[in-house]
Amino acid sequence: MIRTVAIVPARGGSKGIVGKNLVRVAGIPLVVRSVLHAQAARTIDLTVVSTDDPRIAAVAARAGARVIERPASLSGDTASTESAIAHALEVLAGEDIRPETIVLLQCTSPFRTAGQIDGAVEHFHATGADGVFSAVPFHGFVWTRAPEGGVRPATYDPARRPRRQEIDGVYLETGSFYVFSRAGFERSGSRMSGRLEPFEVPPEDAVEIDTPEDLAYARHLAARRREPGMLFGVDPRLLVLDVDGTLTDAAMFYGETGEELKRFHTRDGAGIARFRASGGKVALLTGERSNAARLRGEKLRVDDIVLGSRDKAADIQAIQKRLGVSPEHTVAMGDDVLDLPMAPHAAAFVAPADAHPDVLAAADLVTTARGGHGAVRELVDLLLGPGWKPARR
Repeated sequence: MIRTVAIVPARGGSKGIVGKNLVRVAGIPLVVRSVLHAQAARTIDLTVVSTDDPRIAAVAARAGARVIERPASLSGDTASTESAIAHALEVLAGEDIRPETIVLLQCTSPFRTAGQIDGAVEHFHATGADGVFSAVPFHGFVWTRAPEGGVRPATYDPARRPRRQEIDGVYLETGSFYVFSRAGFERSGSRMSGRLEPFEVPPEDAVEIDTPEDLAYARHLAARRREPGMLFGVDPRLLVLDVDGTLTDAAMFYGETGEELKRFHTRDGAGIARFRASGGKVALLTGERSNAARLRGEKLRVDDIVLGSRDKAADIQAIQKRLGVSPEHTVAMGDDVLDLPMAPHAAAFVAPADAHPDVLAAADLVTTARGGHGAVRELVDLLLGPGWKPARR
């Protein structure tokens, strides 16, 4: 029985950041981050994405969400979030799905945890409140415009100026999530009505993305948090890496005698060494018959090298058979359309930031680094970050 539904509103239009709900933080589109958070929460029975954009719909569906196509009348700049909620509930009711509790997740808040969602839902039921919203305690000296002119204090008495820590009971709404009943919403038409309760979240999670500066800050924080993103459920034991455009920047240099030269990044090499030292295996799979790629692979002591591949689907399966690693424990990385056949034979397919558009669209994760500029190292650091460390095998 579906009792609690998470609704993720995700319009295609955005003025501050073009295609905002598809921009990536730690390699993951914002809409997908919200879907993943909902799917990981034990209190959520169904995750719904309401959108007017076919690109968002495709990405959300691939992440496992139930997509509801929003009509054009609810897709403009003036369309409210409440109108999207009402439409989603109407569509679900037509399928005989009438949840008791709604959890609204906003894509522009990239940082939250499944535990916070579960905690907020439990707080909602335990307190008997009409609504719960994510918030952080606020200890600032706030002033508002006065009707008679000038301003007046909103959070303190200037005649008895307190210390900041003494300003208590004031909360800043983060916009990350809201919990409310379907019956209450249908009665009031608002996600926030009646008696409301804040659910406190850490200040470092209270980030909303509305401007390019907000996005840059969120990406900076995500890099420090070392989030594994969509790879959180993968137990990778084998990395299969394309060479040109992945381990290199795709440029080719030829010496006067015709020898081929390629530029490799030492950090990528260090990443490969780190993955192997942790017990994982690494293979290079390239369509070029490149002596430079062979020499680089041999220096890094990778476990398998395939040069001149004309069928990467067959070759990745052959590598897996030789190394004794199944597809569900394989992560593949490539930058061009010839690498796409690897994707169905891996638990996750990863692309560097400057990959071909078709590859970016198909990737489970996109690194922030470009090919040949540390993209492989970034991937390895994500894999070996919190949440997964391979045992020695």
